[in-house]
Amino acid sequence: MINLELYRIFFVVAEEGNITKASEKLSISQPAVTKHIKNLEEQLGNPLFIRTKKGVVLNEFGNKLFVKVKQAINLINEAEKELNNSLDTDSGTIRIGISTSLTRKILLKHMELFHKEYPNVVFDIYTDPSKELVKKLKNGMIDIIVGKIPNNKDMELDYINLGETEYIFVGNENYRELSLKELSLEEISKYPLLLQKEPSNSRWNIDKLFEKNNIHIEPKMNIASSSLLVDFVLIGYGIGYVTKLYIEEELKNMKLFEIKVKGNDSKIEYGVAKLKNNVMSSHCNKFVSLLKKEII
Repeated sequence: MINLELYRIFFVVAEEGNITKASEKLSISQPAVTKHIKNLEEQLGNPLFIRTKKGVVLNEFGNKLFVKVKQAINLINEAEKELNNSLDTDSGTIRIGISTSLTRKILLKHMELFHKEYPNVVFDIYTDPSKELVKKLKNGMIDIIVGKIPNNKDMELDYINLGETEYIFVGNENYRELSLKELSLEEISKYPLLLQKEPSNSRWNIDKLFEKNNIHIEPKMNIASSSLLVDFVLIGYGIGYVTKLYIEEELKNMKLFEIKVKGNDSKIEYGVAKLKNNVMSSHCNKFVSLLKKEII
């Protein structure tokens, strides 16, 4: 297939009727323009111009080609205008992959702010497991993922850091006294623990934490979602291992109490993941900018 750039150069030369003027318009040297035209003529197997003292004019074959190339360039220009216009309108769709917990704690308030300025932009929210969200991102089914940034970053993705949090042990009023001291891993393992089911980042983290210290744990309950886990902790069913970001309000209102545990050093970065080298829509860019502005 012939390089489309050769047709663009041919079009400009044909319109200007002069190699020098064409080179100035294209911002490339005269010898380069001449070389590109010669290359195109060789690939097509036909001369395109008649050289004169004043410049160049199209021959019969060149005229036929010019009509078709002009149509193609006009279509491309129209398509670019339509695209630019669509980016400037107040309508569009932003497709986000995110956990239910993060949707409640972070996304909703920012969607509300964004909606006030862009009421015709709609959101498609996907709350699949992390691995499924990454697949959807790579397949172009969603635009971004908002969530925890993994330690082993996917080389196909770019990450935008929004902040930091940690995994902590928490209990309700029944365990308030435990919040006044620091427990060992051995001690906390003897209490009824409520953990997220595998596969989840928090479950992977706590399993590794106890394995590293040769401590066997048998959770009282394995729960699918972190929000449901928090509900069970609130009613006193046991001590939960949760993301601190998700329960800041409950900690502030003293509905839950953090239980300090030696060796539990689990800082977590969270942010936005997007496909590397992928250009996001203007609305998606604006929403990510809002997240960065409001959170960081």
